[in-house]
Amino acid sequence: GLISNLFAAPIFRHEPEPSDFLMILGKKPSYKQHHREGAPSLGVFLRPLPSSTFCVGQTEPRVKVFAPNTTGEKTFQAPFVTYQIAKNLHRTETKEGRGLRFDEINDRLFANTVVLPKALRQRIKQVASYDKNTQIWTMTSHFCVYRCS
Repeated sequence: GLISNLFAAPIFRHEPEPSDFLMILGKKPSYKQHHREGAPSLGVFLRPLPSSTFCVGQTEPRVKVFAPNTTGEKTFQAPFVTYQIAKNLHRTETKEGRGLRFDEINDRLFANTVVLPKALRQRIKQVASYDKNTQIWTMTSHFCVYRCS
């Protein structure tokens, strides 16, 4: 079968019959003398089916994907964001021996998403403490990122 982290789907070999064909819907080659300028030009192309053809069956999800703005998404996202912040702070403190500024956390973790500053600050406060003099967030000693014993 075709298996990834997101889905699984069965694959079957298809023995083509002589009457089987592949129908392709696509753009026709442009011949300006045969049609008006700007008119859409779609064509149907028929091709013989290759001798070794595999068909993919119904895909089955392996990971739950939440619909946007649902309770499920919100209950998943809050602890996930907190964990990602803690993991990144821990990694920076371990490798570089320093904490992170607010804009560094936002840029490193949420450059492609919109997280409101107030909500982000609330998540950071759960795992880090703020130094007003240096304006740097550092991990609090009571929060454990990885397995703690």
